[in-house]
Amino acid sequence: MSKISSAGYRFPEPFTGVQVNFCKNIKCAAFGVPETLHRVRRSKATSSQAGDYIRSGETNRPRMKCGLCGSLNPFRSNEAIAEELGRLSAHIFDSREPCCPSEGCTNHTVPVSALGSYVRNGKTPSGTPRWRCNACRKTFAGAAAPTARQRKPHKNRDVFALLMNKMPLKRIAEVTGLAPSSVLGKIRLIHKQCMAFAGSREQQLVQGMALPPMYVAVDRQTHIVNWSNRKDRRNVALTAIGSADLVSGYVFGFNLNFDAAVDALTVEQDALANGDLTEYEAYRKYARMWLSTDYEASIVASKSRKSKTKKFKTADFEEGLRQDVTGQYEQAQDREDIETEDVDKDVALPSDGVQIKDQYTMHGHFHLLATLLQNAEKVRCYLDQDVGMRAAFLGAFAERIKQRTADAWFVSVMKDSTVTQKEVAVNRAKARHAEASAANPALKPDEVNLLLMKEEMASPKEIGEYGDVWLEHPVPNMSEPAKLVCWLTDFADYDEDHEARLYLKASLHSIDRFFMQARRRLSMAERSITTASTARRTWYGYSAYHPDSLARTLEIFRVFYNYCKPGDKDKMTPAMRLGLAKAPIALEDILYFEA
Repeated sequence: MSKISSAGYRFPEPFTGVQVNFCKNIKCAAFGVPETLHRVRRSKATSSQAGDYIRSGETNRPRMKCGLCGSLNPFRSNEAIAEELGRLSAHIFDSREPCCPSEGCTNHTVPVSALGSYVRNGKTPSGTPRWRCNACRKTFAGAAAPTARQRKPHKNRDVFALLMNKMPLKRIAEVTGLAPSSVLGKIRLIHKQCMAFAGSREQQLVQGMALPPMYVAVDRQTHIVNWSNRKDRRNVALTAIGSADLVSGYVFGFNLNFDAAVDALTVEQDALANGDLTEYEAYRKYARMWLSTDYEASIVASKSRKSKTKKFKTADFEEGLRQDVTGQYEQAQDREDIETEDVDKDVALPSDGVQIKDQYTMHGHFHLLATLLQNAEKVRCYLDQDVGMRAAFLGAFAERIKQRTADAWFVSVMKDSTVTQKEVAVNRAKARHAEASAANPALKPDEVNLLLMKEEMASPKEIGEYGDVWLEHPVPNMSEPAKLVCWLTDFADYDEDHEARLYLKASLHSIDRFFMQARRRLSMAERSITTASTARRTWYGYSAYHPDSLARTLEIFRVFYNYCKPGDKDKMTPAMRLGLAKAPIALEDILYFEA
């Protein structure tokens, strides 16, 4: 394991502005403060200061111990997080316009859209626009048209529409008369165009577009990819993290923990040659990627821990939710790395591309979210209960949290419940609301909600090792019939009414609605009709056969959902509500989009 870097760092160095290794205790003066360089020595008489950390724990599972509060936190590779952020944000920052190819020209980095820098100079035989540079007078070709070299470009829209309406790939080929290989080729084109289109619109968010206070729900969804080796009939389970605005419904990211651009065999061989396997994860060259050796070792470790996992059963609906919250904390504490979920022995690594470790995709996602929402007045994130998700949020938003322009809450919802259970819980809440309204006839319904929330705030319950304070949400609905909320960034500096309103907004509905739509509209994302345990080794006809096909389809759907699919009531798309579009976008406008 690396000891001290040449720059004096004991822990992984910051990388291109990414630094997530610091005290995560928001009540500590060291919260958000990176380590003091190792060459700075303190005398024995000097007390610890913010930025003083020591490495604690076992050699293979060390922790970062804060010198002030003593809290222990896993630490991550900042370089690996920056790599993951680069992968997730490539559609925004790598979609460059053509420019003069002459390196010595003053227009070498100036895009063709810059007024007065270029003039059109006809087209190539294939129809690609040509440009002449006004500075050096050289001519060059721009980017080829999206449909260049396609024999049947008129089929693109059909494939796009059918894919977004739950048509399996074989049926798309049958309906359109295309060969399966041609369908896959058109999906690759559709994906490329969707990412270019979304990148051009989302660039506005990072180029100064003003945003109001943003309320964002964040959750994860598991997707199954069929096994491809008859000798190992374990399916591949991948996780997509998504975040959606509670007001507009706009989905800022739907990121799968899979990278198709990397060859797994090459990584495995290089990791063996460069000694990666002998280093602790955070110091590795391939820190963000699952290596087969680590994966199999994690299966063994997870299996031993699962035998100790407590199962909670209760007939009481709300009590069952509280026990679930408690169980989540206990399972996290039982893991070697509290931010890393256990590996299931019945799932395997993909044979093509590489699977990214969940915690690195989560860190990359929250850094992407911080980038997209940098111009928002305030950011309020409502997170599904996940210790790794909390760490990723704190790592990306630490400075804004200290400036009090960013906050986060855990939201735990009883999702697996019958219609009868939901109705009982909602009717109970309605009866309580009616009773409070009768006792306070001068109050409006929203004011009664505020009153009920304040009553809950007066009797919080501490759960878990961190002393997290949880409240019961007094206004549930059928989609979230029982709900507990925990404020993770409570500095006790907001007035009571402000706190109550923020608690009342707590919901995962916007992202869960998107997840539900993905399940209903994408054949690859549909749940298997088999049970969760048997699905791990069952060949499911509608699931993807290759992870990259699933990844492309999910990203295509995010763009379709944001820009093309208007709501039933207001006839507006999420992009229209957010201000990134003026009308629903036709599929053709995406297919033939040119930067």
